[in-house]
Amino acid sequence: MKTSFSDAITDYIISKIPPYIGLVMLQLDEAGMLLNWFGPVEKYLEKRPDRSMHIEEVTPYLMGMVPPLINPMVLPHVQTNTGHYAEIHIVEDELMHTWMFFVDQTRSAEKLQQLLQEVNDERLRIKRAKHDSVGQGAFSALHLLDYVSFVKQGDHYQLIGNIPVWYKELKTGLFNDPERINLTELFPFIEVFQYEAAECWETSVESKVESGIWEEETLTGRRMYLQATAIRHKQVNYLIFRPVNKEGKIGNEMIQKAREQRLTLDQLARAEKQLKRLLQFKDQFVSIVSHDLRSPIGAVIGLSEILMDDAEVKEKLSQYNYELLTLIHEEMHRLLDYNDKLFNWSNLELGNFKLNLKRLDLNQMADYVGRMQHLKMLNKRIHFVRAFEQDGMEVFPVMVDETLFGQALNNLVGNAVKFTPEGGEITLGSRIVDGGIEIYVKDNGIGMSKSVVDALFQGFTRTSTTGTLGEKGTGLGLGIVSKIVEAHHFSIRVESSPGKGSTFIISTH
Repeated sequence: MKTSFSDAITDYIISKIPPYIGLVMLQLDEAGMLLNWFGPVEKYLEKRPDRSMHIEEVTPYLMGMVPPLINPMVLPHVQTNTGHYAEIHIVEDELMHTWMFFVDQTRSAEKLQQLLQEVNDERLRIKRAKHDSVGQGAFSALHLLDYVSFVKQGDHYQLIGNIPVWYKELKTGLFNDPERINLTELFPFIEVFQYEAAECWETSVESKVESGIWEEETLTGRRMYLQATAIRHKQVNYLIFRPVNKEGKIGNEMIQKAREQRLTLDQLARAEKQLKRLLQFKDQFVSIVSHDLRSPIGAVIGLSEILMDDAEVKEKLSQYNYELLTLIHEEMHRLLDYNDKLFNWSNLELGNFKLNLKRLDLNQMADYVGRMQHLKMLNKRIHFVRAFEQDGMEVFPVMVDETLFGQALNNLVGNAVKFTPEGGEITLGSRIVDGGIEIYVKDNGIGMSKSVVDALFQGFTRTSTTGTLGEKGTGLGLGIVSKIVEAHHFSIRVESSPGKGSTFIISTH
């Protein structure tokens, strides 16, 4: 029967198929239907082939193997139902056609009876499996090809099939619970590869991606080089890997690359461990600062207020001493505000918070911000304006965390108060843009240069923190705003120039 070979298939035949007179070839379409065949097919096929037949009708022992899970897939010493043994090569070409090459191995089969029995047992188990589990059944047979196979289930993996002999030689050790395996602890390289594999696993189509080669150590101190493959098959995610140096497919350059990757992973593991300790220390430190300092600061504020409100004390204090008492009171309030912002900023940095989403009424939020900034705006005679474009809606139509978002708006308005001169104006407004909402805080203050704008929202910064009346700042306010906006999946930008004021715009789309 006339058969046309693509360049890829021709190259595979020349480089991978041993010279053999009785070679049998089958060509299948992407659905597994027979297209062409060549050679003494009666040795391996149960029926006379016909173009209307599916491959599983003539080779039931290859159920679930087409299309190949791995391309190419080589099945050595397979016993067919006709009593022959063959090495079967299953290859998919660029046209999505599957080619099968049968190489007779009947004479060498006597040396592999134990393996062949295992093949038969696995084949019977796959035959009896339901149709929807055929894919996993095929994976469970891959240990016969030296693969160790897993199905990914959430943040852990489940072993499929048996464990190959080579795996038992690894220093890593066996699995305590095959149903729930943390591969990233056993193999740090897998944790890195998972990020690349996620692109394959998150697709809705059949796909796969291969990892680089990494190095592991055996119980005897020998080096073993492994390569993994992430596979998306029938809406299920799999991970398989096997050694590559056993087949002579790895050269000195690849060995060196694997060693470098192992060294890098070891360094990353040590750095990660140190980073976790530092983050834990930071969390504890901030907790101590925010909790243990609040009580003494509050006590000083309370005592200073008692002294300032006591008429008898006022009479005994000179004007200079009373100003010092007032300064202590103000500085303690500033220190308490700094303490609160440090605590909030640290929690936002570490992700120690959970959004409690609800629909936000901007008028109520403006009332809150107005109350919080009332004394400061009164002191500088700043006019506070509301400008909400609602398009007939009374409630802000985006879900936000009222406490956190209120803090973000309060920080922005407080920042505007600090840099707006006496008698200035600050506007808290909203507008509908491209189907979304923009909330803005606009002032007619001193404005900022481009270099200052570029440095905003970078966490802790001390850039230009003195206000128009000498107000001091913590440098944390805008960093907190950035984290809150980011947590809501919003964005923020700034429009400003020196002498022309600033506008901070939060976009919800």
